[in-house]
Amino acid sequence: MLDLDAAGYWRYVDGPEFNPPYIPDLRASFQIQGLDSTGAAVTVTVPGNEADVEVAKKEAEVWLAADKKAHAVIVKAVPVEKLYVVRDCKSAHDTWLALKNEYEPANALTAVAIKQQIIGYQCGAHDNPVHWRQVMVQLFQKLRDADPFMMPDTEFAKHLVTLMTSADEWRYCRDSLRDKVRQGEFMGRPIASSVVLQRLKHEEVEMKIAPSIVSINTLLTGKGKSLPAARKTPYSL
Repeated sequence: MLDLDAAGYWRYVDGPEFNPPYIPDLRASFQIQGLDSTGAAVTVTVPGNEADVEVAKKEAEVWLAADKKAHAVIVKAVPVEKLYVVRDCKSAHDTWLALKNEYEPANALTAVAIKQQIIGYQCGAHDNPVHWRQVMVQLFQKLRDADPFMMPDTEFAKHLVTLMTSADEWRYCRDSLRDKVRQGEFMGRPIASSVVLQRLKHEEVEMKIAPSIVSINTLLTGKGKSLPAARKTPYSL
């Protein structure tokens, strides 16, 4: 979709101009024999629409050329084993619909299931907030892969704030983020998930539960076991 839009072809695929220009069916001119008012034999020519068809075809040339290019872009992106899906499609729009019908049902169901997981994943007071944050980010990435429009980033940010840990030591961080969400909505500039995640990571560092700090502490503890008690300090490294 991005490639098509960047090349200016999306409007021929599923945009305002996806319908091909109208070209009327050809009606050829023909002659018939008849009698005039005096009874004399005459030949009458019944006009066709050859000129109208020719004009319509000429006007459609630009659209048909662009549609052909858009069609090629889409087909090139189709895996070889799926080419049968688009083999009989005559336009970019038809090709897009065929692929959408092939792939979207499974993706849509997957996206709905993942969205429900995100909405229902509350971090309890005794749960690990770092693990919860990491899982939420992974779920959101999977959701975007399945359906990039199912949940906007700002909605995910709001779920992060709503579902974050209810532990007392997180109260200040939690209240601060909720205020940011309310202010953002009031100002018409909803908070982004990157802002929320950065604030959560900062709090993890302050509480010394960030993954990097935990890894260092584990390393220090492991090395300290093999040293005399008097040297069990951070400087023993």
